[in-house]
Amino acid sequence: MIQPDDIRYKAERIYMELVQSWVEGRPDGCPRVVTGCKQPNPDLAIAAKETQCLRDGSKEVLGYGYSVQWREINSRKFGRNRFPDGILFETADDLLRFIGKTGEFVALTSAVNRIRSVLPQLEPWIRKNLRSLTRTATEIEGLVEVVSFIKEHPRPGCFVRELPLSIDTKFIEQHENILRQWLDILLPTYAIRADEEHFERRFGLRYAEPQLLIRFLDSAIQAELGFPCEVLSLPLQTLCELPVRKARIIIVENKVNLLTLPRVSRTIGLGGLGYGISLLRYADFMAGMPVTYWGDLDVEGFEILSNLRKFCPHAKSLWMDQAAIDRWRCFKVGGTGKQTTPPACLTDEERAAFEICSNENLRIEQERLPQSEVSAAIKLDDAQNG
Repeated sequence: MIQPDDIRYKAERIYMELVQSWVEGRPDGCPRVVTGCKQPNPDLAIAAKETQCLRDGSKEVLGYGYSVQWREINSRKFGRNRFPDGILFETADDLLRFIGKTGEFVALTSAVNRIRSVLPQLEPWIRKNLRSLTRTATEIEGLVEVVSFIKEHPRPGCFVRELPLSIDTKFIEQHENILRQWLDILLPTYAIRADEEHFERRFGLRYAEPQLLIRFLDSAIQAELGFPCEVLSLPLQTLCELPVRKARIIIVENKVNLLTLPRVSRTIGLGGLGYGISLLRYADFMAGMPVTYWGDLDVEGFEILSNLRKFCPHAKSLWMDQAAIDRWRCFKVGGTGKQTTPPACLTDEERAAFEICSNENLRIEQERLPQSEVSAAIKLDDAQNG
């Protein structure tokens, strides 16, 4: 025989249907019949206990919740007794109170009405994202305040904490997902950097930018750019806005390798980026300059190289082919064991080396290579690019 816990489970599933009906302006479907086994247990004692439990949890006793339609049965086994013949919720309020969702439903309907009144463009989003809206309904005023301000002041160019809003400084960070969805709908295309996943960069807010390590391998270009030292860390935006001209870029992974690169003419070294190499897509000056990438000989190193080529397709690699593996195999160590398909932006030679690294879980770290060999290769590469 169906019991109150079974009914509660079914009622919770009905709840979102009720919400969807309200949002779409349809009848709520009440009274709503709850399906389930209503046959008494063959054991009379168990059947009597289950029947009483069902009655004790019903609207008949509690004043709300499910109603039981009883049917009197006269049988040899049970004698004359009442057993459930039907179970239903007569009203939406009965269902909401039974599953403890009355407050949530009120908050949700209030949130929907608020959005419809000030941001009607979000109507399609409301209908498709009721669960998300249910979880954030109590935060609706803050959400509306944020998107309304950014809608009126697109790409504000300030830190989140500097926005003249009543929300606390962590609010936007805590609700980035829903705010992004709303802003993508509400803002004009020019106010959204569509190729950017990072929230602040996507919508033109300032943030604590990553510091990129840079080393000038030529004092002449260092002087041209007005820096007093050859090694320094620069915020992303500052680096990308450097008025670099007629230069060559070498990107390495290991910071010590960056600091020990040989001095070569008109060359800038960048290091320690890892998968953050994609940030360099903002450095427009790289588009017309020779770029060389030297990373670890491992699966991750080839993934980073491929990511670089997505926005800098002319980038060359150094010591990232099968010949390099054959030459330096004596320095191999175990990789991370990562299994993945070959990255898209590799040459045939690089792809062959990737397959070896993947199949053998092989890694040859760039810092293990002899310094004399590094210096000779960099200078040769410089001569070829000169």
